[in-house]
Amino acid sequence: MATMTDHAAIFDAAPLRLASRASQLATVQTEMVCAALAPTAVTVRPVTTSGDRILDRPLVDAGGKGLFIKELERSLLGGEADLAVHSMKDMEAHFAPHTEIGAVLAREDRRDALVGVYQSLDELPQAACIGTASVRRAAILLHHRPDLQIKLIRGNINRRLSLLETGEFDAIILAVAGIKRLGLDVAHSPIDPAIMPSAVAQGALALQIRTPFDERSAAVKDLVAALTCPHSLAEVTAERALLAYLDGSCQTPIAASARLHGDHLLTLDGMILSTDGQAAHRFEMDAPAADADVLGKAVGAKLLEMAGGRDFLA
Repeated sequence: MATMTDHAAIFDAAPLRLASRASQLATVQTEMVCAALAPTAVTVRPVTTSGDRILDRPLVDAGGKGLFIKELERSLLGGEADLAVHSMKDMEAHFAPHTEIGAVLAREDRRDALVGVYQSLDELPQAACIGTASVRRAAILLHHRPDLQIKLIRGNINRRLSLLETGEFDAIILAVAGIKRLGLDVAHSPIDPAIMPSAVAQGALALQIRTPFDERSAAVKDLVAALTCPHSLAEVTAERALLAYLDGSCQTPIAASARLHGDHLLTLDGMILSTDGQAAHRFEMDAPAADADVLGKAVGAKLLEMAGGRDFLA
């Protein structure tokens, strides 16, 4: 069996190759991964994905949120990269064969934020125009405030902020994690998770690798495994199990937020909604952290029971 010293020699001879989206936030997140991998030699391959290029329509109309990762997966499978860095919420329930999640890093704040001069959803004026590209956020907003006007906003954070500044929107919704990682000085108010539970794996970074097939790919797996945060892994495992059970994609308003209490007890809060927000079902359950996958499936099954079956997700 190869030793860690052997692995270091592998990457000294040919640096570890990371594939990343080319956006500002993705670049910052990849820099975080590079720092965590130090002193291993690393090179970064920025990729502008289809999801980054298509700005004029919802992801569901363009092919789904998987558009943010498919080019990165091709880099992996084509041997151009050893690992890909993802915002884990962009990963659908199923991803490319012959790849796996090599690490889940410590999670950042998972909440959503109301960005702009208003400090809460209740402060927004009647029929306020809110910018978001998320069907989950849109459905929850309409469930809480049916009067709101939800308008599509796509592109990187700077583009979204510029549209807010020019008055196209009364407010926009951004992830607190992105605001923090970019160190943005913008007026924002985190939204109470009791109102807006987060997306599956929001705030978590995932490192996707090829399933080991040779000495180098085995060395990659060994190296990145040390970056996994067990706490975050347990949470996202439950959330992604719920997503997989519901066969969720960007077409379906699904929220799932798991919390690990101590080292052993996991609580999963799941929610599904109609796209117009008029119908909503929410359920919470506890289980041992070791049963995270089972917990996710159980909460998913209960939500479907409450909703009257899978037709609700159609």
